[in-house]
Amino acid sequence: MAKGLKNFLVAFVFSSVVIGIAALIVMNSISDVLYGSFSKRDGEIAEILNGAEDETAEDESAVPSDNKLSILDGDSFTVLIVMTDYRPDVYGDYMPKDLDSVGDKVGFLQNGFRRYGAHNICICKCSKETGQFVFVPVSPLTKVLTPTGYETLYDAYYDFGCEYFKDKLTAMTGLAIDRYAIINCTEMSSFVAALGAVWATVPCEIFSNGTEYVSATVATAEKVKDANAGYTRFLEACTDYIGPSSMGLLLFDDYSNGVDDELTITSTYCEGVFANFAKFPSDSLAAFWPNIASCLSDTDIDADFLTQHLSLIGAYDISIAAVVNIPGLFKSAAANGDALFEPDEMRTVDALSKYR
Repeated sequence: MAKGLKNFLVAFVFSSVVIGIAALIVMNSISDVLYGSFSKRDGEIAEILNGAEDETAEDESAVPSDNKLSILDGDSFTVLIVMTDYRPDVYGDYMPKDLDSVGDKVGFLQNGFRRYGAHNICICKCSKETGQFVFVPVSPLTKVLTPTGYETLYDAYYDFGCEYFKDKLTAMTGLAIDRYAIINCTEMSSFVAALGAVWATVPCEIFSNGTEYVSATVATAEKVKDANAGYTRFLEACTDYIGPSSMGLLLFDDYSNGVDDELTITSTYCEGVFANFAKFPSDSLAAFWPNIASCLSDTDIDADFLTQHLSLIGAYDISIAAVVNIPGLFKSAAANGDALFEPDEMRTVDALSKYR
């Protein structure tokens, strides 16, 4: 009996130890599984949260930490710059705005007439919020809807005037234009003389006979080589051009990359204009403005506006300049029509929204 009891106790103790060890192993396994699952979930949550923080940091980085414009006097501003191709010295009479001023209307129309328009268009924005100057070159071939139907911005400027033109560009880009400056191409030499030579890039050789500006491409090579045509090299291809030949550079539309090169020239030239303004001593720019303004055909920029924004204008630097091209589709000229650029207005407004 005693021996049986002893064997029972030994078996009980042994079983208890085995069961305890087994339970401990099972509990540790369960703990490991649960801990691993929650640890993994914690890691995923942390990753999501960290990702959200990174995205926030990325959004905040759109405004440079060294935004030197934010602390300067003056408000953000947007200026529209337009150069027309009005050249009465070369082409003579243009179509008058009021045909009643023409004695022989029928004869005038039968003999044909020439129009002029907005050949180079650029919206220049100084944004204190982002610490940047943004330049938006706009193709004059941009198709827009007007009260008389679809036409290009080039024609809309002539047909509807500057105020309508400004409103159309504001609607298209979402950038409210505060001031504008219009210059005829024939006044570019006097403008450069008043403001100083502007740096720009010449992507190819340009030849001129005094009226046209062409390149020696396949289409125009024979014309350029014809001694009787009177073409001479107007500008050589270079990356550091400065000089008074701005009119020919901006009027030229025979670039190998077409509209892309034209927009690049427009934006880089306007950047150069801002760079020259920034070089003026702050106490002389407003006083010297009338001399510069006399070269313009129309502007609502005055000395008071310049005085209010002297600090911002003087802070301009190429390192804080950005160029935004308008998204859209360019259509080459068809046999029965002209070349057109159809802007994607929703994408345009979205691309420029952070500068408003």
